[in-house]
Amino acid sequence: MPIPVSRRPWWAALALAVALLSALAARVLDPRLFDLATSANRAWAPQPLRHDVVVVGIDDAFLDAIDEPLALSHAHLAGFLRAAAGAGPAAVGLDLVLPEKRFDRVLLAGDPQRDLHRLLLAGLLESMRSTPLVLAKVWDHRRGHFRDIQIDYASVLAMQEGPVRSTASALVLADADGRVRKYAGAAVQPGGFAWTLASELSAAMGVRRSWEGMINYQIGDEFSYIPLQDVLRLAREGRDARLRELFGGKIVLLGTVEEDTDLIEAPVPLATWLPGKHAVPGVLVHAQTVRSMLNGGLIVPAPPMLAWALTLAGALFLAGRTGARKLALLLAWCAGALLLCLLLLRQQVWLPVAGTVSAALLASLARALWQAWHDARAKRALRSSFAGYVSPAVLREIEAGRLDAGAGSSVCEVCVLFSDIRGFTALSERLAPEAVVALLNRYFSRMTAVVHKHGGTVDKFIGDGLMAVFGAPNVLPSSEKAALEAAHEMLVELAALNGEWRDEHGAPLEIGIGVHSGKAIAGHIGSPERHAFTVVGDTVNVAARLEALSKEVGYPIVCSQAVAAALGHPPVLAALGEHQLRGRKGSLALYGWRPA
Repeated sequence: MPIPVSRRPWWAALALAVALLSALAARVLDPRLFDLATSANRAWAPQPLRHDVVVVGIDDAFLDAIDEPLALSHAHLAGFLRAAAGAGPAAVGLDLVLPEKRFDRVLLAGDPQRDLHRLLLAGLLESMRSTPLVLAKVWDHRRGHFRDIQIDYASVLAMQEGPVRSTASALVLADADGRVRKYAGAAVQPGGFAWTLASELSAAMGVRRSWEGMINYQIGDEFSYIPLQDVLRLAREGRDARLRELFGGKIVLLGTVEEDTDLIEAPVPLATWLPGKHAVPGVLVHAQTVRSMLNGGLIVPAPPMLAWALTLAGALFLAGRTGARKLALLLAWCAGALLLCLLLLRQQVWLPVAGTVSAALLASLARALWQAWHDARAKRALRSSFAGYVSPAVLREIEAGRLDAGAGSSVCEVCVLFSDIRGFTALSERLAPEAVVALLNRYFSRMTAVVHKHGGTVDKFIGDGLMAVFGAPNVLPSSEKAALEAAHEMLVELAALNGEWRDEHGAPLEIGIGVHSGKAIAGHIGSPERHAFTVVGDTVNVAARLEALSKEVGYPIVCSQAVAAALGHPPVLAALGEHQLRGRKGSLALYGWRPA
């Protein structure tokens, strides 16, 4: 029965503790849930892009094709800037670091008259005349500031007019597990720097705001890139139309795409050339951020109080007994929370539900454990209270809930055993009442243990007589075999008792046992106020008559033809012929057994 929370204040404290534990677990689980939900929406409900980003990649093939190191590839960078600017892009972004020095004394081997420094300056100026240019500023963790660039380049970049800043932060914000999910806004930028590479490129498309939230990794396909060497080749060949087709009106972002350089962990794979890998070149994370800003904005976290309220609601699964209905409600709650998370994420709202799912599961587990402990205590109390009144088989059925007083009775195959002490009336006349009770208690204790050992149920005690049932309520492989083995062992136990009683009572006790099998009605007999589990029917009556007949035929154990036939007529059973039983029509073939 459910325990009302209002009547048990400690349940409220326990629910709050569950909510707090779940909230701590959610700090680890929610980022993973975000990744899974993002991957699911990306796979099952892809969202189209109105504005995409063109990535131009510096790959291993480019580096192998040039003679100078990347730091001295001024001429190639200048060529790219001229080619891109001439194709009419919305903006060009460089996820690269310009040199800190002029390199005046370094000349190209193929053309010693060409000044690297002037080549790059000319490329920057030409590009800025027609296209907004955004250069990434890289944070120097060792020195604690943004890395400087050569003063001439900085001066040229400062000349850029318009709403787009020519230099912006390329710093990203990684979670505790190293993955980049959140946008590194002004709140986390060193010195509150509000301009990032992504925000300035988005501003070039007319989208300017104070950005806060999470990067939307659901939108768009995985990125492909245009190799830098292909762009330079198209420019050399004068294929301006092809360049306009690739870059016209779009954001163009240049960066390295090598498999082992500037890698960032993303929640989902982003590179077509790195299938299944979450560690991707950093330029792709910046490109995905620009995608997010240009296509509906960043993902906005739901109010924290909503997640807390859901977590507390999940903790209320502490109330109510565990059962099929509660399990169905638990599954519906968890499935509903996850579905709501997916649907809201599609609407670019992040509702972390790991807390409420964890709270519901933890609360249900705690309730189930408490209920199991409580039920175990109740069963121990029941066993302690009633073990002396009913047989273990009956008690097990009651504990398991399979023995219900309102379920009625049923017909089943059983084997019934009756035993009785011979001459007990005369013995009881010689002994004091207390001695008689003590004798019967010792006798029945030994006989009851034998019956239970062989899987039988002691139905009742009738004075000095005992009725046992084999095959109900618990089914046995062979109730006849179990009954006869029990009868044999009862004689063995009686012999042991006689040895103990010889000095106390003089003459040894003798018992007669009757065994018969057949159909009987098993169930609760009595009134609603007082009833007992028993078996009734002709099979019971016959077993009682056989016990009464045992003294007449001279065998301590007498069984019916049905019992002998069920055991294959073993040679230890002596055929006694047909006998007429008192109060019963017709005769019955009997068998006797006098164990050694």
